Parts: sequence; structure tokens; C-alpha cells
Amino acid sequence: MKTKKLLFSAILVLALGFVSCKTETETKDYLITFEDVTLGNDGYWDGSDKSGKFTSEGFEFQNSYTIWPSGMTSWNGFACSSKTDTETQGFLNQFSVIAGKGANNTKQFAVIFDNDATFTCPKNENGYYTIQSLMITNSTYAYLYMKEGDGYNEPFETDDFFKVIIKGFKGTTETGTIEYYLADFREGKQFISKEWATVNLSSLGEVDKVTFSFDSTDKSEYEGVVYLNNPAYACVDNILLTQEIEK
Repeated sequence: MKTKKLLFSAILVLALGFVSCKTETETKDYLITFEDVTLGNDGYWDGSDKSGKFTSEGFEFQNSYTIWPSGMTSWNGFACSSKTDTETQGFLNQFSVIAGKGANNTKQFAVIFDNDATFTCPKNENGYYTIQSLMITNSTYAYLYMKEGDGYNEPFETDDFFKVIIKGFKGTTETGTIEYYLADFREGKQFISKEWATVNLSSLGEVDKVTFSFDSTDKSEYEGVVYLNNPAYACVDNILLTQEIEK
């Protein structure tokens, strides 16, 4: 009987040892609101400083800015803006959000243009980040094009759509894909996003890079190259990431 008691005591001590050695963690939230980004006098940052990126809350948003031989300029990737003109049509109003304000009444937000826009969130001493959600809506330029046309192309009609495709990556491995329709005229719907909406991205899991691309039924082809007619823009704000931190 004494031997059994000693054996039981030894097992209990080992079990308590394992419990006491278990690492305790807490979840830390990171909310990217873009309010910390310095904008130019015109109320936006488009990459004209040729830095190739801007940073918000420590996360990097990639940008490509080109000065062409003609003197014309162009950009793609991410820009940051405070422009809220909801009425002016056309390219010259490319930095405005149709909602007329940032998400949750903030002043600033990000503008995405063209495919493969990328933001990076590489792991640090606490490991990888898990992306949870973001808020998204149309730019004024894209919204008015789809709603009213532009004189060359007709407004969206039955079966048309415009969507953003969001992909997560951890290293070279794709962690998942989320699609969100910024306009949807399929199956009797007549929806064009005009207000900020939250998109759940938790299924993408741990990531160190997130990319954004666009697709639409409004396309043309020239010399074998297919391109979108409708402006490939979206506005995003309040990107929420989390990370497990050891106590």
C-alpha cells in the first residue's frame, strides 16, 4: 500500500509541474486606422515621394509611383487619403470615398488601386499576426462609374458585378482567399457599396502579407490583354489584426 501511495504522489507532482510550466498568453489587438499617416497639402499621399510605401501602426503598405517620359504620372498599390467628395465624377476624384468619411467617422483611410496591392505584417518577437477583419467600401470614382456610366460605358445592369479578392500569405504559402462584392447585380440584386462594411478575414489565419486584386464583368480586350473598364479602386479602413503575447 505504501508503494502505491508513493507512486501516486510522484505522478501528482509531475502533473503539477507540467501545469505550472504551461505558458500563459493574452491576445493583443492591432487596429490600423490610418490616422497616423502624414498627408500632403492636397489631402492625400500617392507615393510621389518615391518611397515605395507608407507605414501605419508599424505595418507597411506598398506603392509604386511612375513618372513617364511625357511627364505624366501614375501610381498603383496603396495610397492614403482624407478626400470625401461624393459628387464629382471621373479620374480627378480618384482619392475620395463614397461614404463621405472614414470608417467610424474617422478622417483618413487607404485607397487601393489596381491588382496585387500589398500590405505586409511580418512576424516579430511574438510570432505572426492573425488578420481578423477590415472595413471596405467603394471610391467615389468607381461608385459613380458603376451607377451612372461615363459617357463611353453604360451603368451596371443585370448580371454585372465588381469584386475585390483578398489573399493571405505566410511565407510563400497562400493561407486563404476572401471575395467581397463591391457591386452585385446578379440574381435580381442591385447593390453598389456606398457605406463602410466589415469583412471577416479570420479564415486567412496567421499571415505576413495580404494582397488585393479586382475582378468585374465590365471588361475589354486589346491585343490579347484583358482589362477592366470600371475603375479598379476600393477604400479600406480599420484593419484589425491580433497576436498572442506571452504574459
